Amino acid sequence: MEQDDRYVVRKKKKNKSTIAVIVIFTILCLSALVLIIILATDLFKAKENDNVNASGEYVAQSEQPTEKATEKKTEMPSTKATTEAPTTEEPTTEKQTEALPDGTKYEVPVACGDLYVLDGQLFNPCCAGHGTGDYYAGMVNYVGEKLPDNVQLYNVVAPTAFGACLSVDVQEEMIGNNQPELIDYIYSQIDPKNAITVKAYQNITRHNAEYIYFNSDHHWTQTGAYYAYQAWCDAKGIEAHTLDYFKTKHEFPGYLGYFYGLAGKPSFLSENPDTVVAYVPNGTNDMVFTDRDGNKIAWDVVRDYSGRDGSYVCFIAGDQPFVEIENPAINDGSACLLIKESYGNAFAPFLVDHYQHVYVADYRYYEGNVSKLVADKNIQDVIIMNNLEAIGGKRCDMIMAMFP
Repeated sequence: MEQDDRYVVRKKKKNKSTIAVIVIFTILCLSALVLIIILATDLFKAKENDNVNASGEYVAQSEQPTEKATEKKTEMPSTKATTEAPTTEEPTTEKQTEALPDGTKYEVPVACGDLYVLDGQLFNPCCAGHGTGDYYAGMVNYVGEKLPDNVQLYNVVAPTAFGACLSVDVQEEMIGNNQPELIDYIYSQIDPKNAITVKAYQNITRHNAEYIYFNSDHHWTQTGAYYAYQAWCDAKGIEAHTLDYFKTKHEFPGYLGYFYGLAGKPSFLSENPDTVVAYVPNGTNDMVFTDRDGNKIAWDVVRDYSGRDGSYVCFIAGDQPFVEIENPAINDGSACLLIKESYGNAFAPFLVDHYQHVYVADYRYYEGNVSKLVADKNIQDVIIMNNLEAIGGKRCDMIMAMFP
């Protein structure tokens, strides 16, 4: 009996030891599980934070912007990728208080002569690749480095009607790429120390339900140019004049532009031609241009074409090599130079009421030394303006040749 009691005691001690081991093991397992949960939670938060942009908004991983490095070019300064991703912020000069009608076209235009037509408007499918964009950005960087530190360079790349009025999906379906993406890419390759990029296409596209491009021509209307001007004012940090500010407004009906002939002179355009609307600067409408033979001719910033077929040439006498405008209402010595192709013609009049001196050089015909011009005229602001059909290597070379 005494032996049995000892056996029972030993058995109880053994059971207590077993229970203690089980309890300790269970505690260790639970501790490990808690640690795993904590680590997993921290990892998830870190992953989530990687997908939050500077504004605190969540961005899917597939949508995260990436930096695009640029190869160094031998024929010009390299394009310098900025550390900031391309922005699609809209200009702040126009208060975003109400949504505007969406004029984007979501159908694919049909062939019409050498062009395409949709809803009575002609389109020329065009959009270069990143290689062309790199060369263009390199040109802007080159000019920015050539200019003195006290001269501010602005660059405006304007979309055509194809890029501003057709949806991105339609653009992709027709030519495999799209203009908004290319403009963003070009701007990402321009060093902000060399130039301020003007976010024109966002403001233009936002107003694409309005009459911002001609139906029969490759140009924008002056209303389209106005929305680019608004974006430039935003980039410069000044207030844009409203269209109501301008005291004189002309309307020249009966305009049939360059596309009209390329499309085979369709009757839907001849029966419903475009109207050129033009706003005259308040400060002055006087200017002097130098023609291709070197003659200086007094002219109007906006020429009155009343009683004649409307024409885009009403703006600054068309594509002249050099234009000089002096605004007597301003006496602060301010001076601006616009380097442009024909899209700049409708844009130039909006500059007049901001400067005492406005100079316009068409890089296709101007043969002077712009570096010397900037110094001689004490020019503080230089604007390079091109539409997306005019950013090729030959055009870039013409601009760089102005800055020997």
